[in-house]
Order: sequence, then structure tokens, then C-alpha cells
Amino acid sequence: MKSQIVFTLAAALMAVLTPSLYAEIIGGSSDTSPPPFWENSFWGMTSSIERAFPFTTPSGGPYIIEELEVAAYHYEGMTGATAYFSINADNAGEPGDVQALVELTGITTSQQVLSVDFTDELILGGDTSYWLVGGTNQGQVNWNFGDMAFGTAAYRVDEGEWTILSGANVSAFAILGNPVPEPSTILLLGLGVPFLSGLRRKR
Repeated sequence: MKSQIVFTLAAALMAVLTPSLYAEIIGGSSDTSPPPFWENSFWGMTSSIERAFPFTTPSGGPYIIEELEVAAYHYEGMTGATAYFSINADNAGEPGDVQALVELTGITTSQQVLSVDFTDELILGGDTSYWLVGGTNQGQVNWNFGDMAFGTAAYRVDEGEWTILSGANVSAFAILGNPVPEPSTILLLGLGVPFLSGLRRKR
């Protein structure tokens, strides 16, 4: 019985301490990680043009966001090895306030799925609409289209008004995260470490 309790607590503690191993898809162009994409089909992002795509988180949240996966590249001979991506709140059907911002580095001329971790804690509500916004401050970064993904897209020029496109291609991305542990789970895990130590001493 004691060994079963120890195993259960250890497994729960491991799930919380290493969330990226258990991350689920919170939003994206498909329900697949890494996201599928079309080669040579893309939106171009420059220093003046930002692109954005809406997503709705699953019910059952809130969620701690861990990682962003995007398919991107740049042309040979062009700068553009760095892009930024932000998760924005929804503001009446267009991107609103920035919730978190990450920088994706090491973009090459090879079309591939790249990933970046969210270093600052970001919690998104369940069954809630958000936007993923992408841009670059250098050259042109090409954000590949998600494979057979169509929906709503938005763009803006020089941080002006957003233009919403319906029935547009959606760029390839996946946002990974984990449900926020319930208070009872956090309490259990807090008690788990001294409990495990006590069991070891008794044995």
C-alpha cells in the first residue's frame, strides 16, 4: 500500500515539475503537434506588416502556456533570422492587448517547424478567444500556411488598423500548455515531499 501511495505521489509531482512532457495543444492551425504546413505557401512578414490568427482555448482551463511551434523560413540572401510572436486578447473580433511576447531565433532558409518556450508565466482561460500575432523587425520572415487550414486571418501595416480576412489560409502554428493544477492537487504535492521523506525514514 505504501509503495502504491509513493508511486502515485511521485507521478503527480513529476507531471507538475516537467509540464512540457505532458503538454497538450491549446490552440493552433490543426490539432497536431508539430503543425503540418505547405511548403512554398506562406504569408510574408516584414518590419511593417504583422499577421494574426485567432484561436479558442479548449474548455476545462485555465491553462499554463508552455511552448509555441511555428513553421517559418526566409529567402536566401535576405536577413530575417528572427521573428516575434505574441498572444493577444480578443478585442471584439480583432487582436487586442498583448498577453505575452516571445522571440523566435535561428530562422533559416529551410522550411521547418521551429519552437520557442514561454519563459514568463502565461495563464489563458478555458473556452476563450485569443490571437497569435507574428512580425519581424528585419528583412522578411515567411510564415508557412497550415496544411489545408482555412479560417479567419488579420493583418495590419505600420501598427495601423487591423484588416480582417474571412475564409483565408491560416499559418501553421501550435500552442502547447497544461491545465492549471487545482488547489487540492497543489496542496497534495506540497505535502508529498515531506510525506515521501517520512516513509523512507520509517523503512
